[in-house]
Amino acid sequence: MTADPDLPAVLRPVWDALDAATSRRTPFTLGALATVAPDGSPGVRSVILRDWDPGQGVLGFATDERSAKVREVRAEPRVALVLWDDDAQVQVRLGGRATVVADPAERWRRWQGLGPRTRRGYATTTAPGAAVDPDAGVGQDDDGAAWFDRFAWVEVVVDHVDRLDLSADPHDRAVADRGAEGWLARRVAP
Repeated sequence: MTADPDLPAVLRPVWDALDAATSRRTPFTLGALATVAPDGSPGVRSVILRDWDPGQGVLGFATDERSAKVREVRAEPRVALVLWDDDAQVQVRLGGRATVVADPAERWRRWQGLGPRTRRGYATTTAPGAAVDPDAGVGQDDDGAAWFDRFAWVEVVVDHVDRLDLSADPHDRAVADRGAEGWLARRVAP
């Protein structure tokens, strides 16, 4: 990771943790993504963080094009992610705007970065959340082109960070918001 000299010091541990989480398995690799459904209700599900651009403050993850989260992000791009490291006793909450990447070349590049087992997950012909015939089960195919068609890459431009360290005595909390002039960070009561 290239250190941004203008990045507030309280954000550096978060940036480092996100960098680690997207290059190897760490407690922050799996996060809870919150979206807003069309009826205004919240939806939360787990996502595996796959990419982190520290210079731009952009997270990326893969999902099924047919999933509710893709429809929800397209309708309302404001999202939140919560990450928890039980060993370190650190919670990070991120807020931002998500985009489903439309560029075919970028989607292909991201697809190629996934392992064979992950790509195989897109063999499911039954859309996520669809009813399953108990006699037939979940449909699968061996059509690699169809797998790619079912794949979506989502990027989140992070504009809010809230880091809470429960291992500190007293507990330590910092929040940061991205504005036109860059990041503004401050310590707040836990």
